[in-house]
Amino acid sequence: MSTSRIRTKGKDSGKANGHIGGKSKKRKSANDSSSFLATILQLDEKYTSICAICANKDSPLSLLRPVMKLLEISCHGIPWLTGTVLLILSVHLAHHVEMSVNLLFGLILDLIVIGILKVAFRRSRPKHNEMDMFATVSIDNYSFPSGHASRAGMLACFFLIEYLSCPTKELLILAWSFTVTISRVVLGRHHLIDVVCGYGVGILEYLMLVYLWIPQKTCMSWLELYFSHFHL
Repeated sequence: MSTSRIRTKGKDSGKANGHIGGKSKKRKSANDSSSFLATILQLDEKYTSICAICANKDSPLSLLRPVMKLLEISCHGIPWLTGTVLLILSVHLAHHVEMSVNLLFGLILDLIVIGILKVAFRRSRPKHNEMDMFATVSIDNYSFPSGHASRAGMLACFFLIEYLSCPTKELLILAWSFTVTISRVVLGRHHLIDVVCGYGVGILEYLMLVYLWIPQKTCMSWLELYFSHFHL
């Protein structure tokens, strides 16, 4: 009887030790992952501060800051949304209407996706960033991912794949897209990881836009419906 009890206790003890061992392995794995992530973020902050040559208004390269800010405005959501709406209301050809409506859809999709990701990650902007950005809202206090980089990536894909066939224009849109993305780090607005991931998100947004593409017939019917009510 006593031998049976001892064996049972031994089995229970073995199970308990195995359970504790499993927990400690999981804890160690979690700690290793956390340590790896912390190292990546430290390196990101280190090299971001090196690249942010126009972040400080007193730096020798501060003369480039107005150029960087001009690039910032060139890819800001407000000018693009406003311009696209005006384009929709002014074009007459069916394929131009289709392009304009889907461009507006892509811009709105970008705002929604980036807004959700910024709220989810809540990463602060670099310490050296000066909050003198053009037309910001509260969500712009967060850094990851870069909305300018995502918009630049999405717009580059949109025009290069869908509408541009002239090599010179293709080169210009690519140059603008990459320059805007790089300028976010140079100006001190974002970390390196923010812009790399942001550009990747922009490409994924374009793929989503292609999947959800609004057909020309639907675009025209919406516009006709709008103008019929507008004239009434």
